[in-house]
Amino acid sequence: MKPLHSYGVLQKGLLAGAVYFCAFAYGQSQDSLTLQDIEMVRITKLNPKTKHQEKLYTSTSDFLNHDAGEFLSSRPEFSGIRKSGNYATDPVLRGFKYEQLNIVIDGMGHAINACPSRMDPAVSQINMNMIEQAEIYKGPYHFRTGPSLGGTINFKTVPAEYRDTRRLSGRYSAAFESNGSITRNEAAASLSGKKIVWDIFGSHQKGDSYKDGNGATVRSKFLRYSVGSKLNAQWNEVHSSALQVSNNQGRDVEFAALNMDLIYDKTWMLQGSHAMEWNGRRLERLDFSSFLSYVDHSMGTPNGMMVSDVASKTYGARSEAKFRLGKGLLYAGLDYKKEGAENLRMISPPTMKPRDGSAWQDSSNENLGFFAELQQNYHASRLSLSYRMDYNTGRTLAPSQLFRQLYRELSPQDLNHSLSAGYSQSLGRNTVLSLWAGRAQRSASLTERYINLFTVGNDSYEMLGNPELRPETNNQSDLIFTYKTQDVYFQANAFYSYLEDYISGVKRSDIKKYSMTSPGVRQYQNIEKAFKTGMDLSAGYKITPAVGVDVGIAYTYARDFDSGEPLPEIAPLDGRVKLHGAWEKFSAAVKYRYSAKQERISKEFGELPTEAFHVVDLEARIPVFSGASFQLGVYNLFDAAYSEHLSRTLSQDRTKRILSPGRSLSVGFTVAF
Repeated sequence: MKPLHSYGVLQKGLLAGAVYFCAFAYGQSQDSLTLQDIEMVRITKLNPKTKHQEKLYTSTSDFLNHDAGEFLSSRPEFSGIRKSGNYATDPVLRGFKYEQLNIVIDGMGHAINACPSRMDPAVSQINMNMIEQAEIYKGPYHFRTGPSLGGTINFKTVPAEYRDTRRLSGRYSAAFESNGSITRNEAAASLSGKKIVWDIFGSHQKGDSYKDGNGATVRSKFLRYSVGSKLNAQWNEVHSSALQVSNNQGRDVEFAALNMDLIYDKTWMLQGSHAMEWNGRRLERLDFSSFLSYVDHSMGTPNGMMVSDVASKTYGARSEAKFRLGKGLLYAGLDYKKEGAENLRMISPPTMKPRDGSAWQDSSNENLGFFAELQQNYHASRLSLSYRMDYNTGRTLAPSQLFRQLYRELSPQDLNHSLSAGYSQSLGRNTVLSLWAGRAQRSASLTERYINLFTVGNDSYEMLGNPELRPETNNQSDLIFTYKTQDVYFQANAFYSYLEDYISGVKRSDIKKYSMTSPGVRQYQNIEKAFKTGMDLSAGYKITPAVGVDVGIAYTYARDFDSGEPLPEIAPLDGRVKLHGAWEKFSAAVKYRYSAKQERISKEFGELPTEAFHVVDLEARIPVFSGASFQLGVYNLFDAAYSEHLSRTLSQDRTKRILSPGRSLSVGFTVAF
């Protein structure tokens, strides 16, 4: 890797700023602090159609980004598992990942991965050009949108804007990035009136292999495009409905960390909702929603000798009632979800031995849940209480002989209970102290229950599912101190998580592997006790009306109580500084990121240490005329050669991780009418 000494004065100055300010970006629009329902963070994109208090200045990825996981990583408490350099980043929040996070669209819809190796995680199916904001609920405290062990991420689409007169509005954006020759295009149009708002949207992104900071080529070719439509209807003052359909397509995506590449990924997503709202009544609102998603996925080796076609289907429904109880609110409802995956076709060399059953074994999970949340306001404080109960079942229609021999129970049933309490106390006009405590349970995922001798983890071992897994339990508390004035924002959030029956992979030398290249087999098992602890610090300071600085730091420490070894895939200390300014005819930002060395690694999983790195980005936006602007960017300004700790190792060399892109120039154009 390249030495980092060339940063000099700039590096030291930005580090000094990080130490002084200690946190991350929030808009300052009020001189008093409002008590929130829960510790929630909103990442708001800059949308030409709407005005927001918080802006991500001059970011060309606002609508053009094809990777929602990369979008989330703008916050230091988020990291991402990367198997491809430019595609399908799997988000990790405070060390919680995969099904430990509840990722939904508009509180309900999502698609599960059809690929066992997660080439197509849930976030890869989100169309960013129709997302207004991402709501992030950290911790096991928010249960209204589904089971939540480590956190909830709710991607909210752009809301309907009804107008007295009929109006057509729209937007087109395009961008080009030099490193990887990436082209991005997206467009959206909306026809709005008094009763109907009809939106159509689409995007197209394509890229080639990029150069890392050492000048080496990283296989990262991709093609992704999508099209969709959303119809909103305001029937009268009480009733409103929405129906959205989208089709996402991935083609010829290279995964440098996997033995196979993505040939195609075809996903259909359908979501409908109906709401009834009354003013001045105890029952204020009723919501009903349902969704369906289907993923048709094909993957194969680069030489075409092996091809595997798989599919997943997810559908569900949700109902919620909102009651006004004096100064309090009560939410209560039911939800249902079923997810399943199956292998459709397998082409393999004649010399390869036949499998004992398929990878997915035609398996499914079902979940029926009840939830309730009470929010009670007092003079200078707020109390929140939440409860959720889930009845979860699993099933396989084509179990292998190995599964039949190992397990007595192939169709598990779990009854899970989750509850949380939060109390926020105002300590003055500008200060709030909050304490949250929660205990959440989740049943094992489809992969953890039923995957059959397939490499899906962070090493090359074949994973074996276990339908006899006990539900995973997280006992967590968060202590949050917040200070906010018109020009200053500061928040410190410390958390501790005590995990029971933590689900992980354990080596089984007595079980024969399927692949000749695999070192062995890991079986999903429950670890009795583990813990995670850490802190998120965030701050912002408005230097002048036009210039501000935002800083953020996040750190997580995690360990297995039994072995004393660090838990795998825990990101190191991460710090960010952003100096930004916005004037009438110009806006710009300088972004600095520092990621510390990570030597607390799991030797059991063959993790590699990661060196510290520094990255500087420059961004600018220049308005051309009303509704139109150019965006310019230089990313990885000093061409640093670095790797994220959660990036997977190269399939051709397991001693090296995927390196991130080197210096890249970007130019974009957006016009809205």
